[in-house]
Amino acid sequence: MEFYYAVFKQENDNVLVSVPDVEICETFGSSWESAYEMAVDALAACLSEPETIVHAKSSKEHLQAENPGTEIVPIPVDESIKKRYAKTKRFNVIFPEELLTRVDEYRVNAGMKRSQLLATAAEKYLKDCQR
Repeated sequence: MEFYYAVFKQENDNVLVSVPDVEICETFGSSWESAYEMAVDALAACLSEPETIVHAKSSKEHLQAENPGTEIVPIPVDESIKKRYAKTKRFNVIFPEELLTRVDEYRVNAGMKRSQLLATAAEKYLKDCQR
């Protein structure tokens, strides 16, 4: 799994987090655990933006030397979170009424929105076609 090192620093009642190799990727949490969760989310959000500047990965030793008194923690790139931040585009679709009824029945039982179901189905179809 791909990851980037993050710098965790306790400051007053918060844990500040920055990912030096991903510009403007910073967050915080009220505890180490919440800061870690926020860092995973922030990294995915930053990496989903095409204009984000990503530098060559720094070593843990280099970051620790530059940031004494902090914790250097690997943060995984969560692709499922990254997809949630992907830019979307609205468009109209025309379906036969009977098919739309079946789609709606399925998506309600699956706890999905129409767009989520259609995007998932399109991805699966395109993946199957590439085989």
